[in-house]
Amino acid sequence: MNSRQRKLLRIILGNVLLLFSVIAGVIVITGVPINFDIIYEKGRYQPNMPMAEIYRAIRSNFEFVISGKARDLDILGESVGSIFNTAAGRSGIVLFFGILLAVIIGIPKGIIDSRKKDRAGTFKMLQSLVPLSVPDILTIGLVQILALYLFKNGMTFLGIGPIEFKGDQFWYNSIYPILSISILPAAYIARTTATAIEEGFSKPYILAARGKGCSRYRIIKNHLMKSVVYEVLSVFPTILTMMFSSLVIVERLFYYRGIGYHMIEFYTSSRIDPVQGNMAFSYFMTIMAVVYFFILLMFNVLKDVVIPQVKS
Repeated sequence: MNSRQRKLLRIILGNVLLLFSVIAGVIVITGVPINFDIIYEKGRYQPNMPMAEIYRAIRSNFEFVISGKARDLDILGESVGSIFNTAAGRSGIVLFFGILLAVIIGIPKGIIDSRKKDRAGTFKMLQSLVPLSVPDILTIGLVQILALYLFKNGMTFLGIGPIEFKGDQFWYNSIYPILSISILPAAYIARTTATAIEEGFSKPYILAARGKGCSRYRIIKNHLMKSVVYEVLSVFPTILTMMFSSLVIVERLFYYRGIGYHMIEFYTSSRIDPVQGNMAFSYFMTIMAVVYFFILLMFNVLKDVVIPQVKS
């Protein structure tokens, strides 16, 4: 086994162990009875129920989730599996087109921001840094305020609409969630692109090309775009983490009933039995963890094994 194969094996094993740890932790935490509490009595802290009852609840949660029985649970007249399939389709649309929009906006913006030696370039660079320093809930809230303003005044967005500022009845209701979830990743991609180009312009072969009269556009297009693509691909695990963490906020604020929305609904809705809500949440979280770590594994292999090999 050569060094590249050993590195690949370490990445896979590390991600698999982390995945199992996360799934076990989620099932244990969500399996604890909803009325569990720690009380102070007779000078010491103790649980308000026997530990055997807590263990039974956790074991039952494990059995339902791992065996797949949680998929058949009835939540408000619909099975958990059916709810998940519908929600996953909606969330998949938001995540896929959110990533696509972030790349389409981020790379050109990063190319513009890479002009750092003049005052205009510095200002353009700050346009990418500011979104990274603002909490994602604030940027999502600002998009919702814009959506509310457009809808209340009967105005269209990109020629579509007026689009209601919340809901998921029509396909175009996903536009605002996609826009909201792509802002922070687009800024991150723009900053990564700008940094890659700035570093590229300091290399000897680029300096030689500039000395021969090559334009900035031609240098970026013919010599630096591969480096930009490699750098953007290498930061995709971070971008993916940003988008998954923002998904719950986006879907909740826009009343867009995807995976994140339902995960909150299972815990907060008084119409759902707490025990069934816990099991449904555990099922959703387990599937999400598997999907997330599978995608993360692909990007980690790409970043640590494939890209270095192509570069060499």
